[in-house]
Amino acid sequence: MRPVSCFAAILLARLSVAAPLIEFEEADPGAARIEVRAAERAAQPVSRYLYGKFTEHLWWNVYNGLWAQILKNPSFESWELIGEDWKRIPEWIRRGDFPEAFPSLAIPEAPGGGVAPWWLPWGKAAGVDYGLDGDALNSERCQRIAAPSVEGGAGIEQPIFLPLHREATYQLAFYAKGSARLRISVQAPGAELAAGELEVDAPGWTRRELELRIARGAVSRGTPLVFRIELGAPGAVRIDQITLFPADHIEGFDPDVVRLLRQARLPLLRFPGGNFVSGYHWEDGIGPVERRPTRRNPAWGDFEPNHVGMDEYMTLCRLIGCEPLICVNAGNGTAQEAANWVEYANGPASSRYGALRARNGRPEPYGVRFWEIGNELYGSWQIGHCTAEEYAERYAAFYEAMRGVDPEIHFLAIGQNESWSAPLIARNGKAVRTLAIHELPGGGISPEADAREVFEELMAFPVSLRAKLIGLARLMQEAGLKPSIAITEAQIFTNRPGLPTNSTQAESLFLAGLIHTAIREGDLIEMITHSALVNHAGGLRKQREIVFANPVHSASLLYGTHSGVYPVALRAKVPHYRSPGKHLRQTRDEPVPLLDPIALVDEKGEELTLIVINRSPERALACTIALEGFPAAPRVLTRTLDGASYLAQNTLEEPERVTLRAGDFAIEGSSFEYRFPPHSLVELVFRRQ
Repeated sequence: MRPVSCFAAILLARLSVAAPLIEFEEADPGAARIEVRAAERAAQPVSRYLYGKFTEHLWWNVYNGLWAQILKNPSFESWELIGEDWKRIPEWIRRGDFPEAFPSLAIPEAPGGGVAPWWLPWGKAAGVDYGLDGDALNSERCQRIAAPSVEGGAGIEQPIFLPLHREATYQLAFYAKGSARLRISVQAPGAELAAGELEVDAPGWTRRELELRIARGAVSRGTPLVFRIELGAPGAVRIDQITLFPADHIEGFDPDVVRLLRQARLPLLRFPGGNFVSGYHWEDGIGPVERRPTRRNPAWGDFEPNHVGMDEYMTLCRLIGCEPLICVNAGNGTAQEAANWVEYANGPASSRYGALRARNGRPEPYGVRFWEIGNELYGSWQIGHCTAEEYAERYAAFYEAMRGVDPEIHFLAIGQNESWSAPLIARNGKAVRTLAIHELPGGGISPEADAREVFEELMAFPVSLRAKLIGLARLMQEAGLKPSIAITEAQIFTNRPGLPTNSTQAESLFLAGLIHTAIREGDLIEMITHSALVNHAGGLRKQREIVFANPVHSASLLYGTHSGVYPVALRAKVPHYRSPGKHLRQTRDEPVPLLDPIALVDEKGEELTLIVINRSPERALACTIALEGFPAAPRVLTRTLDGASYLAQNTLEEPERVTLRAGDFAIEGSSFEYRFPPHSLVELVFRRQ
């Protein structure tokens, strides 16, 4: 057996005691032992920013995700705006079981027909004229419907789901002009659930509102529905900027998403991208929502209605109780644009952009501290892709412009590896405060790969990552900088059914491994913003307007709510394995502990928390736990996250297949044996006697 140190020498000096070395030693499975020395604690607390999340405007992460508004393409933009991405629209309708429930749906086979994408023509009345007109309230197009007769029906409709398991009342608002009587309804297979009528008789755009109530229990949860707008009499009308919110939304956001993130005590949220931000212009997303332009999402296709912009994100942070991290557009954006964003966020109401913020209903500055300059600009997939030397110059321009507005903000620079970061540091010196890296292992792995091999390599990844972290730390230290690294995107990126993915229990253990690595490296890693909030990898899922948690959300909940503050010394004599890096080039052929523990005490030293990862894919591991310097009460509280296998995941039908299980057990004395389930994350909480 040989000891394996998990602290770099440059980091050991940051601890408060002489040699509180957190170390691992290889041991046989039958001799596993974790010794916790509670009296030897670190001087610095663990940063809660290690438990952050990331969100971006990617498919159904924001819209039909964390945002509660139901309808797609609410401003009736044209097919031309999204180009080839129109193909995903009929595919989505077919996937949603709508053709079976509504066999009469006019699903398009090609763009055109005068009806906006995501919307479908309805009815068989003769002479109906549909058109996407340029006489719009905002952006480029609005929807026109005109009919000399309504016999047989004349209108448009959209397949939808509603959160009827939670809310029965829905608030409709839209803008209209023309002369027509409109009938608006929600249709279920074979039944009408709700309907109302509105008169439109206006030459200019006027706002119309309608409340739709649906009887509770009228349909089962997740039933495919159709939202329909029809002419109640012959006439012509133009419609634009339509929204449909459940009445229980919280300032526009899904109440279940807000509730679950509050429960997890989310400390930090990075937004609005991601690849999206490299083509995003933040001023599109402020001001009256109905006047904001709809754009093509430059990174991911589909429409970007800009309903969720800076002010909405800051509202979400307030609702959750977390701090924002804003990533600015250093792709096709400018340094001045980023500086204006800083002023909008932090400037006084007397400043130009602070006054604009005040006019938009937010008179007080937001005081945003964390700003990241650009996203993955080293990658050819990124808008504004550049060389390391070009980014070094770009960073300098953004830094000077943004710092000129607010010299107190904390900057993060793209710092993916040493070769990329070296020109950045050489050009900018002490202006480089923190290097941001993204760790998304698994892309490109064959779907035919052995799942267990992939799992073991993914579990080894956080251990192998340490070499990269120490290399970046050394680069900064040699330049006279205090080493500081932020992992601002992280998830398993295999995206292959049958392999460990971000929806499986493997993601829980992957994230836990990153957090444990960060804690063991002292304050080298100052934050982790795990990807992502809703319907984009790890976190929450929203299907058919029903929100449930992926397994990794329970891991985030565990770390976000434990009482531990200060790391304490421990020694782990545990079995190890080696990962040869067959599938992941990032993994190294080095010992990987099957049991990976961290221990922390609370602020007052009254509670000791031991969190242990069992990386074994299928074997429970018995381990002796020995406590030194902490006389524990005889009752130990536990929280366990495991599941039937490392491939286990939650589904709409079984949303709690993998979730935290609370328990307790009795101990006598300072040493006892505990059996850690396979592929598990376990928290043991000891209270001082």
